[in-house]
Amino acid sequence: MTGPSRKKNKGKGNGEKKTPSGLSSQSMDVDPISCSTLEEDEMTRCNQPAEEGFERCEVHQAQYRTMYKKYKEASEVVDNIISGRELPTKEQIQRYIDLHFTLDKARWVREYLESIRVERTGREIHQKRFFLKVDDGQKIRLKVLAKKMIEAVDTLNDLQARALDLYMANNPDCKWMKPIQSPNNFDDEPISTEESVGAAQRTLPNDRKNSTGTLSASEKFTTSSALADEDLIDLEHRAQKAQLLRVFSIFTDPDFFARLRDEADPDNSDPAFEPDPSVLYNISQQYARRIMYYDSDFFFKTLNKVSFRDLVLSDDFSIEDTFKFMSLFENNKLGLGLMWLKDAVLDALEMAKERGNVAQFGRLSSRHNVLGGWIYSCAHTRQISKEAWWYLLEILKPPTDVENRFVRLCNNFDDMVNFLSLGAIGMLSPPTFCSKQYDGVDAILPRKHLSLSGVVIADMVSSPMPPRMIGPILTTRRARKPGCIVWCEMETRGYMFGALRNEPDSFNDAFVRELRARPDLFQVVTRSETDPGRDVEIFPTNALPVSRYRQFEAPSALTANRPTGSGEWSVTRSAVDVLYGTHCEMPGGSNHPFPGYLQNRNQLGWFFRFIKFPVKYIVILDTVPNRHHSILAMNVAWAALRAQGYGEGEFESRKYARASDNLFQKRAEELFSWTPKNWRWEATKLVYVDDVDEGGNADRPEADYPELVSKITTTKAMGSEGEGTGEGDESESEGQAEDDECDSESEGAEGDDQGEYKDKGKGEKEKGWGCIVS
Repeated sequence: MTGPSRKKNKGKGNGEKKTPSGLSSQSMDVDPISCSTLEEDEMTRCNQPAEEGFERCEVHQAQYRTMYKKYKEASEVVDNIISGRELPTKEQIQRYIDLHFTLDKARWVREYLESIRVERTGREIHQKRFFLKVDDGQKIRLKVLAKKMIEAVDTLNDLQARALDLYMANNPDCKWMKPIQSPNNFDDEPISTEESVGAAQRTLPNDRKNSTGTLSASEKFTTSSALADEDLIDLEHRAQKAQLLRVFSIFTDPDFFARLRDEADPDNSDPAFEPDPSVLYNISQQYARRIMYYDSDFFFKTLNKVSFRDLVLSDDFSIEDTFKFMSLFENNKLGLGLMWLKDAVLDALEMAKERGNVAQFGRLSSRHNVLGGWIYSCAHTRQISKEAWWYLLEILKPPTDVENRFVRLCNNFDDMVNFLSLGAIGMLSPPTFCSKQYDGVDAILPRKHLSLSGVVIADMVSSPMPPRMIGPILTTRRARKPGCIVWCEMETRGYMFGALRNEPDSFNDAFVRELRARPDLFQVVTRSETDPGRDVEIFPTNALPVSRYRQFEAPSALTANRPTGSGEWSVTRSAVDVLYGTHCEMPGGSNHPFPGYLQNRNQLGWFFRFIKFPVKYIVILDTVPNRHHSILAMNVAWAALRAQGYGEGEFESRKYARASDNLFQKRAEELFSWTPKNWRWEATKLVYVDDVDEGGNADRPEADYPELVSKITTTKAMGSEGEGTGEGDESESEGQAEDDECDSESEGAEGDDQGEYKDKGKGEKEKGWGCIVS
């Protein structure tokens, strides 16, 4: 690589330009050589004449000298460290026992990292603007610097993590920070250093070249002295800082979300149900503060910083830090960050009432000032308001099969019911277990009605059989009786698993009475977590099993005339096994592992894995075997509606539709009681349709039973001006509480992908489910 070139054989004396012999002055009157430098857009070549003896004009030659000198000095620092004082290894760092020594090491590595950044920036500018032909030496050096930068960033992260460990050892009150360092059970992908460094280089374009453009010839001459003094490396880094500030405007500009709303709706004339921009801004800030506080890479960088702007403009906050932070901010909200986001929502709603102050919202001992705002190092344990749930779901718009992650946020049974109820009116996609269809039938609507009623359903299982498989079937086994063959008859019952409120409750009592009164429809097992051992309640007392089989001998016959089954049943899985079973006894084979729900509480994705309060688990089996669980779900939902007084008598589609309409209306008014009077909200309603399609029933499921079909129809605006109480729910009217406690649990969830259920717009019709009852 060459440095600044000097003029060779420069004339001396009076400094006049000598004319070679044999050439006239007229023959030497040619166009001067243009400057070889590219402008800031890295495409346009400078149109100024090159300085005599150089390849560049006066301005660019001066900029080149300054830049070359600066990155060469940084290169010497890098080479000295590479060849002499080596970076400490991770094993060496783990043996450090002095906090100040560790922090000094971190500062030294940060200076080394900054030298790499300066050299890398200078060489990139050199290559992109001052080389007409790319130099291979530059390419090789840039690859070396990229590798060394990754190593330096990894070492710095290890030093900061070790410093945090030593800091906690000297400050026992900070034990709350430790869980974030442990491996998590979420599907959050860790952000690699290579990804951070590489993406940081790609995602932050040159701010100056995008905004300033090129200077005209007259502008260049009038500002030549100022331009010649420019430090291109410094300008590049300042431009990157300006870009970082724009990235962080979501945390630094109070009008950010208001502008987004105005751009989406310039007229702003629709008083529709939408988040408050000021609340969204405060949520973003509070969530960001928790990320900064809990992550070891950011914790020490926030010390003595008074705002997000102060942090971004500081020398120790890099582009790589920005990429890592924004990745955590955007991608981990349903994983490690979910608890922080919930607390950020509670903080923001409190700030809206207290004019931005949350200093007295929780325990003073767990209060910390981060970047100019207060956060609490322990999770808020008060009941979550319906408004908070709405904001949380509105921000996240969760995908299918992640409901169990939100159970960790719930501090009592009401929290869980309110969460599922908001999901039932359209803020959550239905889970896979109730949306899987069998002959066009699913259990989405019954599950919604049960959620709105206060019955938590966490799973539905069934193995429906086609008509030819119901009843005795032929086997290949030889019979003992002459002229007979061995027949086998199998029964499997669909079942639902969930939970009721553990405390005494009038609805629970009425609901259980409804189930007890219909042994022809329901076989029930309940288990209270406050009862000793494995005590369960079963009704009827001789409850039918989930699966059983029997074999008998009879003469051979066609399927249409097969014999009636006889003999003793062999149980392969009982009703209690749904909770506490370990295996399923397979006929004619070995036992198959089949753990009950309460046998494997730590299973990833289990709905109640991180529940923090006692509940009464309930298993409801279908008395009629071999049919789909959607029929059981419909009957259970009707029992819940009857228990609340919304219906009476036997199930009928018209009665069910009216009961559903009344339930939705009542629960929607309760869930949105906190909304301003000028806001309008919508509730999904269910109506009975006499004829699915005129002139035929091609869309109806085929079966040998009478059909009762209901449909999801239009979403009807239920609120208008003056409707809605405008009052907060009971949890919002409580006084300042200091009942927060540390929550350091981890959670895991893996859900199957499924199609998303969507309500249709006004005037449209869609078949939601068909209930076939005998």
